[in-house]
Order: sequence, then structure tokens, then C-alpha cells
Amino acid sequence: MNFDYFNYKSNDKVKKGSIIFSQPLMNDKNFKRSIILICEHGRDGSFGYKLNDKVDCEYLEINVDEKIKNNLYCGGPVDNTFLNFVHNDNDLGGDKLKIKKNIFLGGDYDEIKLKMYRKEIKCKFFMGYSGWSKDQLEDEIKENSWIVINNFDLDKIFEIIDEKSWSKILSEDSFRNKIFSNYPSDSTLN
Repeated sequence: MNFDYFNYKSNDKVKKGSIIFSQPLMNDKNFKRSIILICEHGRDGSFGYKLNDKVDCEYLEINVDEKIKNNLYCGGPVDNTFLNFVHNDNDLGGDKLKIKKNIFLGGDYDEIKLKMYRKEIKCKFFMGYSGWSKDQLEDEIKENSWIVINNFDLDKIFEIIDEKSWSKILSEDSFRNKIFSNYPSDSTLN
């Protein structure tokens, strides 16, 4: 079998609604073992939210509902003073961006605070975001920095995703990505 163990080139093209995984050997502290939902991807650039960087609210001075604190993630290194959310509520009022079927960004914050206690409403909150300038994300993908996945279980976005999820979710995608998912997080220990 002819297999290049260091070529993470994705067969999928990045688009709005893609999930991207940092390549196994990435050492950038902002993105090491990151899983990012791409909320917008176009000619002006891209942005998304890290799904697996839960915020430890114990020392965080923020005045928000306890359920939000328990579901708060660091979306990325850009503008950590801004709170945003993704959800599955098509009926939510306010300005919202459709990311993918049954996945939306933003909307009426007060309304989602009331609705998030319903079992059928799923949401995840973010401080900060991950952003790329024009062509930057495409270039990073060409340089093997990211693995792009377009076909995935949408419910995964709203599950509790932690540092172990990078390997678990990536391994479920394909044989090739299963191999990448087994790379150690610290390559010096290999």
C-alpha cells in the first residue's frame, strides 16, 4: 500500500458549514488539535468557531446565565470580548446566518436564553472567533495545515466536545483520517 503519512491533503473543499481539523503535528497554541466550524467562507475571507475549547468559567468574570457558562467555548483568538452562538432553531428571531441545514449563527440573544432550556433546542456559545483573510485559509489547507470534512453528523456540533474529540471525530471520517487521528499530540513522545 502506497500511503504518504504526512500528506493531510483533504479531498473535500472548504465551504460554509465545513468542519476543519488542525493537522496532527500543528503546534500553534491557538489551534493545536482544534475542530472548527466554518461559518462563512468567501472571496473576502473566512471565519468560524472552535468547537473543542471549553472555557473554564470558574475564574471568568462574566455576567451570563449558568447554562450559557456551562456551554461556553473559546471560538478562537480574535475578539474575545464578543459573545456569539450557533443553534438549531430555524424559528429564532433576529438576524441569523444559515450555516448549514438546521445550523444557524446568531439571532435574538434574549429569545435563545429563554428557548435553550427546551430539549429540542440545541446551542453552543462562543467568546472570540477564528478568522482568515482573503485566500489565507485556502493557502493553509494547501500547505497541509487543515483537514476538511463536509459530511458529518450535525448533532456533533452541539455535543460536549473536548480535547479527546479531535481524535474520536476524525477517526470516524475515513480510513485515512483514522490513521491521522492516532498521531500522538506530542510527536517527541513517539
